[in-house]
Amino acid sequence: MVSIRQMTIADLPLCRHLVTESGWNQLDADWLRALALEPDGCFVVEVNGEGVATATTARFENIAWIAMVLVDKKMRGQGIAKQLLQHTISYLRNLNVKTIRLDATALGQGLYEKLGFQGEYEVVRFAGILNVDLHFDQHIHELKSSISIRDFDFEITETAREELLQHLIDEAEKPFFYSTENKKIIGYAGYREGRNAVQIGPVIAVNPVAGNVLLNAIAAHFPGQNAFLDIPLDNKPAIDWAENNGFTEQRRFLRMYLGDKVNDQPESIWASFGPEKG
Repeated sequence: MVSIRQMTIADLPLCRHLVTESGWNQLDADWLRALALEPDGCFVVEVNGEGVATATTARFENIAWIAMVLVDKKMRGQGIAKQLLQHTISYLRNLNVKTIRLDATALGQGLYEKLGFQGEYEVVRFAGILNVDLHFDQHIHELKSSISIRDFDFEITETAREELLQHLIDEAEKPFFYSTENKKIIGYAGYREGRNAVQIGPVIAVNPVAGNVLLNAIAAHFPGQNAFLDIPLDNKPAIDWAENNGFTEQRRFLRMYLGDKVNDQPESIWASFGPEKG
């Protein structure tokens, strides 16, 4: 018997199992953040009372993201992911969300297309070891509140992510940074810890100078450590930074949407938050 229920903190062991089994990078903090942002929109599929699949949502006014769609390997190929996604989409539509977005792996893309999702642009995951000799401009500023970058972030992403960004700033042990020009914000950069590597991002910048400086500043926190960067294919300077610093392409995601298209600016996104929330 298949049933779908809301996720709770008690499901963290299942979440850890699914992440480990799939080789993904998330920690408990990522699941707890999802539960904090959208407690009614995180789901677990049970088969005969056993948890076997998960999905999370994050809602930013009229735009939402679906993420963490994971199915236990022993239960794949039985239509569980389709049922879960239909349930998740229905949940968001009942809240009058106009746009649903996600980053699809090659494994999931076909199913998303059958459910009506359309492709937007590719995001490339780069993996590498952070340079121990990176230097950065000391004139950038430490970012302590998402309020200061709220309007700038919305201008680039068309998504009201202030609450998410504040969660990331509060969780981080090391500082985030922002850059200004003529007293106007032109970029910011952050990170989050991961199971396999540090996830650099979100990083947004309006020009290559700011983008390179901010990436260097965040990367300098973690000399010699493994790191991931998820970069839109449209941002050639960011890809150049990754390749020039010894990173190599690991895999690609297709950013997809259902409903109204969001006119964000991928050429100014130097590193995405990750496949969870753009």
